[in-house]
Amino acid sequence: MTSRRDYHITIFLFLAWVTKGLYLEALGPAMIDLKLLYKTNYESVTRAVAGRGVGGFLGAVVGAFVVDKYQRHLDLCCGVSTSIAGLCVAMVTYVPSIDYVWLLYCVLGCCSNLVNIAGTKLTLDIWREKSSTLLQLLHMGYSVGALLGPIICTPYLAVVQKESGEHQFRILKETQVDFAFLLIGLSTVAVALPFFYFHYFSFDQTDTKNDDPDQKTMKFRKSTWRDKINPAFYANGDFTFRLAVLTFFFVYFFTLVGGEKTFMSFVRTISVDVFKFDKTDASMLNILFWVCFTAGRLTGSFVSHFVQTKTLLIILVSVNAISSTFVNVYGLSSVNALWFSAILQGFVISPLYPLGVAYGNTLVTVSGFCLMVIVFAGSFGDMTYLWIAGRLYDTYGAGKIFVIFNFALCLLALTVWAFQLFIQTYRKSSKKIRSLPLLKL
Repeated sequence: MTSRRDYHITIFLFLAWVTKGLYLEALGPAMIDLKLLYKTNYESVTRAVAGRGVGGFLGAVVGAFVVDKYQRHLDLCCGVSTSIAGLCVAMVTYVPSIDYVWLLYCVLGCCSNLVNIAGTKLTLDIWREKSSTLLQLLHMGYSVGALLGPIICTPYLAVVQKESGEHQFRILKETQVDFAFLLIGLSTVAVALPFFYFHYFSFDQTDTKNDDPDQKTMKFRKSTWRDKINPAFYANGDFTFRLAVLTFFFVYFFTLVGGEKTFMSFVRTISVDVFKFDKTDASMLNILFWVCFTAGRLTGSFVSHFVQTKTLLIILVSVNAISSTFVNVYGLSSVNALWFSAILQGFVISPLYPLGVAYGNTLVTVSGFCLMVIVFAGSFGDMTYLWIAGRLYDTYGAGKIFVIFNFALCLLALTVWAFQLFIQTYRKSSKKIRSLPLLKL
């Protein structure tokens, strides 16, 4: 039976995801201000923020280890990681140079992925058969936080006026973005505090759901790390097929997260640089994107009850390939086209991350190691694409951002189609693929 503590910890897990959206997506509205504050260029800013991808690698590895070895300490892991993230984001504008921002975002990336993996496992342990719906709510929390970010940042952003010359501005109002980052940091620390209470004062209730573990749970508890890094471990010995699945995992989430973060991070900057939006209109564009992102995730959650996961995935990646092509061709043609691009992409790209996890869950047994592969790939994509995008923006201008975004979404569609072809071919040539009893995410 679900206890009051379970409901309380679920609420604060949702709030932890909200803070993740706040501190990871604050870059969008604040990119110009960080550029002005540290007297640097967009490449340096995006390279510094790409440090979250490097930290994400470490967070993925540590998170997988914590999930498998310290299941009774997951709430403490969420509390400690969220506290450190809050302190780091509060310090972003107070360090001596942009190089230190890289280090702070590296720690943020590590903490974010620790919360991601530990919070996901904690939700599974609490809700079990109801976990699918609750996990959708956690992802909703991220988009809510990303939606609130521009609202918090806008009053403190610099007011600039575009002048002749590439990336030249006249500052009409000095930036006060340090207050915005400080407010986000303090809010994040406040959300972290209840997790310490849950751990130290409600510890006896933490693992009540696992008093009678099933056979599969016992298998994971007794397995070694050598077992966990063997793809056959998740597939009753079918090494070849499951290695292909893990490779698909990596390419899918590397490409998706990289392309997604590129669009999210630069759409506001493009509105100011190219179309000379003031800070209110630019922030409204960012807010509208996240409203549509939230609506898309809600719609995807509803539609997934009626449409097969594989079918929905193929449809959505195809739609995204077409929509990103539209953005690439027409996104910079007019102000209305940019607004439409933000609405369209926010809505159609948002279901792809949870849908990719759900599809993978139909193919292999998902454990801490599989979650590590997913998070690792996303972090690497985030770091790589943002770094490349910042360099292209400084060298060739805003148009290249939509080119790299279009490339990522088309590559994503090709990856899914190619993998479906592989499955069909492998099924015809092998009798090893069969229905497997799988863990639910």
